[in-house]
Amino acid sequence: ILTAEKSKVPSPPTDLFSGRAVFQQETLSLQISRVSTADSGVYRADFEDTSGFFTALCFRVLVWGE
Repeated sequence: ILTAEKSKVPSPPTDLFSGRAVFQQETLSLQISRVSTADSGVYRADFEDTSGFFTALCFRVLVWGE
């Protein structure tokens, strides 16, 4: 969806999340507005530490509704 680096402003997404996704750097959270069931799925976050080591975390998001 997007890439964010420490001490830099994240670039806005240009895909289907354009205008709907905002990354909160203080809390390391992603806010997606106007969600639909099509937004359900597995989301992945890759974190790189100062030594260049990557940690990947996956999150399953389910959206119920009409």
